[in-house]
Amino acid sequence: PKLPARVADLGAGWGWLSAQILACNGVEQLDLVEADHVALSAARDNVTDPRASFHWTDATTWRPATPLGAVVMNPPFHTGRAGDPNLGRAFIASAAAALAPQGQLWLVANRHLPYEAMLETQFRDWQEVDGSSAFKILHASRPRQTRKGASR
Repeated sequence: PKLPARVADLGAGWGWLSAQILACNGVEQLDLVEADHVALSAARDNVTDPRASFHWTDATTWRPATPLGAVVMNPPFHTGRAGDPNLGRAFIASAAAALAPQGQLWLVANRHLPYEAMLETQFRDWQEVDGSSAFKILHASRPRQTRKGASR
C-alpha cells in the first residue's frame, strides 16, 4: 500500500520491516528507532537507502521533531526472558504521541498479545486487517493523545 511521506519503524531491529516500508510508494523519510545497539548496527548494514535515518534510543520515549504520517512496528514483548505485554503497550502509546492528527499505526503482533484495549484508548479508529493463527496485523488511525515535545 501507499504510505505517507514520513514514517517511523519503532523497534526496528535489524531492519527487515524497514526495508519493506522503503519499498512502498510515497515514503520520503524513514526513522529507524532501536534501543539495541547490535540490532541497529545490523539495520545500518541492511538498510542503505538514503531516506533512512537511524536513532539509537528507547522507542517508548523517542519523539520525532515533527509529527509523522505513519508508524509501523512489530514491538518486542519480552523484558529479559519474561513476556511483558506492557512493553508493547508502551510502544503503542509512543506511536500515538509521535503521529500527526490524521496519522496511522500499522502493528504486527503475536496473536495472543492483548493490545486491542490499548489501541482503543490511544486511537479513534482501529481494526484487525489481516493475520493468521500465530500473528495479527492491526491498523489504527487518528491518535487521541496530544503530542508532547520532540526528542532525539
